[in-house]
Amino acid sequence: MLRVACLIALISCLQCLVVQSFTFTAPANQWTGSYTFFALHASVITIAADEDVIIEKEFANGVIPSLKDISKLPEGLPKGFYVIKQYDVPESSLKDWLAVGLSSDVIERVELQAHNISLPAALVLLDVDEYPSISRARKACRKGNILIHRGPLREDPETGLATVFDPNNCLIGRVGDRVFPGDVVAKQVRMGSGYFPILNYKKPPFELPVVLQDDHFAIVNKPAGVVVYNQHKGGHGVMTVRAMLPFVLEPPRAGTVFVMRRPASVHRLDKPTSGILCIAKTKPAMVSLSRQFHDRVVKKTYMAIVNGIPQEDDCSTITSKEAFDLGVDVDPTSSDQLWQLIDSPLEEKSGITVWRAVRYVKSLHANDGYLTLVELKPKTGRYHQLRRHMAWVCQRPLVGDSEYDEGTESAVRFRERGLFLCSTCVTLEHPYYNSAEGNQAWKALDKQTVEKMYGNLVFEENGKVVVRATVSLPEKFEKMMQRSAERWEKLAD
Repeated sequence: MLRVACLIALISCLQCLVVQSFTFTAPANQWTGSYTFFALHASVITIAADEDVIIEKEFANGVIPSLKDISKLPEGLPKGFYVIKQYDVPESSLKDWLAVGLSSDVIERVELQAHNISLPAALVLLDVDEYPSISRARKACRKGNILIHRGPLREDPETGLATVFDPNNCLIGRVGDRVFPGDVVAKQVRMGSGYFPILNYKKPPFELPVVLQDDHFAIVNKPAGVVVYNQHKGGHGVMTVRAMLPFVLEPPRAGTVFVMRRPASVHRLDKPTSGILCIAKTKPAMVSLSRQFHDRVVKKTYMAIVNGIPQEDDCSTITSKEAFDLGVDVDPTSSDQLWQLIDSPLEEKSGITVWRAVRYVKSLHANDGYLTLVELKPKTGRYHQLRRHMAWVCQRPLVGDSEYDEGTESAVRFRERGLFLCSTCVTLEHPYYNSAEGNQAWKALDKQTVEKMYGNLVFEENGKVVVRATVSLPEKFEKMMQRSAERWEKLAD
């Protein structure tokens, strides 16, 4: 019993040590306060603490120079990165490491070799405050924040000092790289008026087209197969929209207040769904857009391909005027256009979808021998509402919907092509121009300026500044319909 008690006590102590170590190396995940962010713009931002908050604090406290001082900094790799801290690797052997104050215990712990060591180990040895653990050093390498210059730096012709990083002798440090005596190791960050300060990765992980953007919010076209944010690790995965936004969006201009530390999505789309995603750049925009989604002010349109001909038995046929009065984005003057209304609760909450068939194509493998292109306009936003309404109420699932297609032979044939569901249009009130201050700014804009900034996507309607953005269907939609029609015709011949 005594041994068991001692073991339990030892485990408790180790847990305390782990918690203390984690608390030391990673800030708590909470809002930590406001800073005057002069590094990019004279704006006030509220900082959400995460693994990147250390860099943000360095900007706020002046550790990282402001934009006006960028010209004084050595350029890093790739373009847009600048060196803010550098370390000289000792020239010869272990004696040099001992000379800089390292104990033999530390040298033994990182398995220091006489002439070369791994880059993460070197970072721990060179700056234990910045890199208190091997894992922290490895993370910096993976993000492209470490630069290795082989040999001494090049001489600056103006000053005569060895301060220039030669691109021919530089490489972006990786976890498996080794450093040698005489190398220069540097910490670099992305800086510049066209960049957000916090970027997790040195290059864009995938393409994310921007439909519209200004100083307050943006609309992007999310590709299928990409999550909006990673739920398991705080949203820092490389293949997420969250990680991609700082690469494709421009920071708000000077004078814009309450700028968010990084742009953030206001809502989400499922991983297999493509299309329009609304992004906030400022806190007021986030509040405004979130409220619009909650109050169902935002009107959305989706396009999908259905496996078969959707059944209308449990739907009500309504006119365009009735659909418009219901609150969906329909032209009330289209008197000859009829819609199908699904009013079917989900999780004991109201679930309303308006839809119509746009096109039918014969198919060898689809239910009923047809694929149907449908236009869907949800009034409510329940979990998987469109997918469940089509599968459960209309009894015809969306093509590629492995979760609700019941695994039939016809459905399985289409799964490998992914889900055919795309958010193609959104109508909302501009999050800034409808505020008291923003309305004055809107009135000060002339027609030519508005057209130059937004094209025909932003306009005034019924006393409100309205945004209406649309995107084209992904190519796979037309390819699917065309291929099915061609195969049918070939068989008929």
